Amino acid sequence: MQRPVDYFAHDAVYRTLRERGAEGWSSEEEVRALFDHILPWLPSPAGRGASLLELGCGAGSLSLLLAAQGHTVTGIDIAPTAIQWAWERPQSVGLSAQFQVGDVVTLSPFADAVFDTVVDGHCLHCIVGEDRARCLEAVHRVLRPGGTFIVATMCGAVLDEGLQRQFDPRTCTVVVDGRPTRHIGAAADIVAELARAGFDVVEAHVEPRTCASEQDDLFVLARKGRRQADA
Repeated sequence: MQRPVDYFAHDAVYRTLRERGAEGWSSEEEVRALFDHILPWLPSPAGRGASLLELGCGAGSLSLLLAAQGHTVTGIDIAPTAIQWAWERPQSVGLSAQFQVGDVVTLSPFADAVFDTVVDGHCLHCIVGEDRARCLEAVHRVLRPGGTFIVATMCGAVLDEGLQRQFDPRTCTVVVDGRPTRHIGAAADIVAELARAGFDVVEAHVEPRTCASEQDDLFVLARKGRRQADA
């Protein structure tokens, strides 16, 4: 029998990474590459800048790069170790970044329509099953009218032999020790998820993997539209 998802298990991973002297969940080089990829989609920092939320901010590397563009950035992550790590990172003078322990499935710490942009920097593929629709509903809720949702998420066929043994193609879910941990769906299906949640997809493209042990990356720029339930 499949066990329920345990998002809080990420905290133990962050504790191990800190003990090993890692830079974060991803290397600074990987975070910079992700930032460079989404940079053309970020709002202009002119004027007051924008209010940005990063889902699953981890140790805060991407959030600080976003803040350096002149935006007011909040990062949320379920792992207290990650949030403590993020707060301890040195911030340049004038940077505005806040970090919050919380569940990206509900985004309950935040009121409606408070962010201009929400950034998913490889968090959405960690959300599985029915929680995905709940997460997208929450993102839609906290965005201001016309706000943007930038998505970077794993997608495509699972080619790695080890991962294939853990992958359930029926649910597009990676299951480790009986517990679902990742969602790896087809790019078109993920785009359709966003549309069902009330987002107007402006642009979407797939960045192919460089080897079989990796996954393709789907990048999506979407805008908050009207949900069918609200129509």
